[in-house]
Order: sequence, then structure tokens, then C-alpha cells
Amino acid sequence: MIAAKNLSKTYRRGGLFARGPGVLAIDGVTFSLEPGQSLGIVGESGSGKSTLLRTILRLTPYDTGSLTYGGAEIATMDKAAVLGFRRRVQPVFQDPYSTFNPRFSIGASISLGARLLEQERGTSLPEIVERLLSDVGLDPALAKALPHQLSGGQRQRAAIARALAVKPDVLLLDEPTSALDVSVQSQVLNLFKDLRERYAFSMILVTHDLPVVSFMCDTILVMKAGAVVESGPTAQIVSHPATDYARRLVAAAPEPPQ
Repeated sequence: MIAAKNLSKTYRRGGLFARGPGVLAIDGVTFSLEPGQSLGIVGESGSGKSTLLRTILRLTPYDTGSLTYGGAEIATMDKAAVLGFRRRVQPVFQDPYSTFNPRFSIGASISLGARLLEQERGTSLPEIVERLLSDVGLDPALAKALPHQLSGGQRQRAAIARALAVKPDVLLLDEPTSALDVSVQSQVLNLFKDLRERYAFSMILVTHDLPVVSFMCDTILVMKAGAVVESGPTAQIVSHPATDYARRLVAAAPEPPQ
């Protein structure tokens, strides 16, 4: 579905024509995401995980290597292919407020995506919005609310509904619970697990929080200084980390959410 091979990205210091080696943000990263799989990308701040996510989303161009979706190179997709890619690969960001136009109601924002598949679903837009809000645990009456009128947890749920409105194949999650209260985090994580069963999407989760990856993901990439230092089944790496760096992450991790 999504595959990277020897993917690299360097940020140049002082602009395009500056001298010096720059900062190697992604260093020869290789991975694959299969249909139905959940992949966690974990590492400390500055490890390159957020740059990798932005690269997958076509927000940051990569320098060398290959990054494909459905076998097509993401960097060279034509306009039509990019539109299809944008629908099938949906992000959910750390700050849910940034997902919404503050002047649009929550329902209006969700409708923008749902309208693309209205005829395919054979259901009216208000019914689609109501169902999506219900599926993420929100009162459908909140469709009329503006983003600032919702709590942080409610906005994150609404952001998930907006992403699901186009029936994506893949959700890309960037620290989706780090801006939420601890009491709300486990609710949102359990919601993601429930929605994966109902909507059958694959998932890439970027976080510094190893217990979240342990709870959510089948496989894991452990990143340090832009490179993958360990990868494999999550349970195996958490139980028997092979590198000192991964062992430190495991030792510092609190208990996973319930």
C-alpha cells in the first residue's frame, strides 16, 4: 500500500545555496504498510518521525530513495493521481483546531469531504454527517457548533469524523492525543481501535509515546537521528529491544493506556 525504500531528506542550513552538509532529517528509511496494518513510528524529539510523516503526505519533498502508494511514486504523481491520493490517505494532526476553518460549523467541514462520496453512499449529506459524528462518539447536534465551542477531546473526535468522511484507505496520525488531557487520551485511543474494525483502514501513528504504539500498532519503527534503528512486530521489540536506544525508550515508558 505505502512503501519506502532508502528514503532520505536533508534540510539545508541557510537556504538552497548554503554551504555545509545540512541536517539529515531522514536517513535511508525503508518500510512498508500493508492493507489493514497499523504501523507505529516512535522516537525522541528530533528523531525524524514527523518529517517522515510530512514526506508521506507530500508536504515535504524527499531528496533520494523511493516512496510509493499503490505502486505509484508519490513525488511524480500527476494532478488526478494526487487528488485520489489525498482522498485515500487522510491525516489527523496533533492540534485538531488547525483541521477546521473557524468560520465553518463542524458539520459544514465534515460535509466538504462527505460530498465527494454522497452519490456512492446513496445517503443525504445531513444523514452522513450525523452517522459520522455518532460513530466517533459525538452528539449529532454538535454539527451546528463552531470549532471553538468544542472541547479539545470533542474537536479531535470531530477531526477523526472529517478524515473518515471520504472513506480513506489510510489514516496518518501525528501525535493525536498529546494535546489532550490524560483522562481523554485513553478514550480517543480506544475510539481509534474501534473505528479501525468498523472502517477497515490502515494506519500510521507517529508519536514519542511508546505505550501508545504498544496499545495501537501491530508493527513499529524505532527512529533515531533520522534513521530506523529497529523495526518489527511491536510486542517483540517492546519485550526484547535489541538496541540500547530502544531499551532506554522501553525503560522510560509508563504503563500503556487501558
